[in-house]
Amino acid sequence: MQSIHRYTKFILNATLALFILLCCSCNNNTRAKGRVAVEHLRALDSTEANAYRNALTRFFDSLLLRGNFSGGILVAKNGQVLYENYKGFADGEKNQPITPDTRFHVASTSKTFTSTAVLQLVNQGKIHLDDSIQVYFPLFPYQGITVRNLLNHSSGLPNYANLFPLYKWDEKHIANNFDVLYLFYANRPALEFTPGSRFRYSNTNFALLALMVEKVTGRSFPDYVHDSIFVRSGMNNSLVLSTRNPEKYMPSWDPSGRIYDYNFLDGIYGDKNIYTTCRDLMKYDSAIRNNLLLPQALYDSAWTPNFQDKHYNDSREYYGLGWRLKIFSDSLKIVYHNGWWHGNNAVFQRLIADTAVIIITGNRFSRNIYSSVKAVDVFRKYYGIFVEEEETDQGQSSRMITPSKKKYGVPSRRHKTNHR
Repeated sequence: MQSIHRYTKFILNATLALFILLCCSCNNNTRAKGRVAVEHLRALDSTEANAYRNALTRFFDSLLLRGNFSGGILVAKNGQVLYENYKGFADGEKNQPITPDTRFHVASTSKTFTSTAVLQLVNQGKIHLDDSIQVYFPLFPYQGITVRNLLNHSSGLPNYANLFPLYKWDEKHIANNFDVLYLFYANRPALEFTPGSRFRYSNTNFALLALMVEKVTGRSFPDYVHDSIFVRSGMNNSLVLSTRNPEKYMPSWDPSGRIYDYNFLDGIYGDKNIYTTCRDLMKYDSAIRNNLLLPQALYDSAWTPNFQDKHYNDSREYYGLGWRLKIFSDSLKIVYHNGWWHGNNAVFQRLIADTAVIIITGNRFSRNIYSSVKAVDVFRKYYGIFVEEEETDQGQSSRMITPSKKKYGVPSRRHKTNHR
């Protein structure tokens, strides 16, 4: 009888141990998928934090906030917010003040998410950087263009935003990523240079990369990014705008206050169309730093200079794989991406050596947003003198969409996808 009791006790203990093990495993999986890991970074003492906070306050008060800035600013170091400020309105009637939960279109900063999505599939062996585009799109009419060429803007493909009007696209129809691909299938515009020979920024590259993600995964790009990047990073207030959710479009304004309405190019993603908040971008920064999205080796490859971007007339300016780079020395670099679409501006600067991030979003165009690059000097003497950054029309069509004279407008359900 005693042996039976001992056996029963053993079974109960073993069952309890197995239950605890399974719970721990489940919790670990949940953390890996949807929770940002606890960071073990040095906590800033109050004196240091206040010194940074005062310097950042003086900087932004004098440069950005004294004008008609409308947007959000967040600066953090070691995972600790040092400065956060919101100003302006999310609507033309000025009934909705901008808050920490206000989403902004971050324009070409979206390219870093597309790069991350592609590199995740590289990590899984589903995409290879030196594959030809024809591996994924067999009828693509150009030879010698690789996945790497798309990521580092060395494909030679012209910007789709210039091709739509060239080939008389009916602007009453909202274009999608398949329409971009079809432009090249149907019209075969000339390449601007031999693939791989030089750098030229083109939004076409990242619209095609988004399609590639869809082809490989069998899922929509917005859904893939949501599950594989937003959820893993804890970015609960972010989305990808597409032709499936035009009602999520948020208006933006030019410096004089004229609105940019939803137009035929606003359904295309990969090169743009991520809507997010300053706080979610901080979570994105943390997820990158904690290797929740990619192994460090793949991010290191993305942050390796591929081409110098001579457009900015700055010898420190390079482009990697979906990321811009400021190279100050072998051991000091800033990885970043600015953005501009319609009246939206965005700055996302990661100061790797200082474990700091500078995030600025805006919905009323202001060049001073790009001039905020000097805020990095709060952490160390990167520049030492004022350096003005300016995002040019690389971020959007050289044929600018003229803002409407209406004070405010949002898309209606009447906008339909022109599926092909």
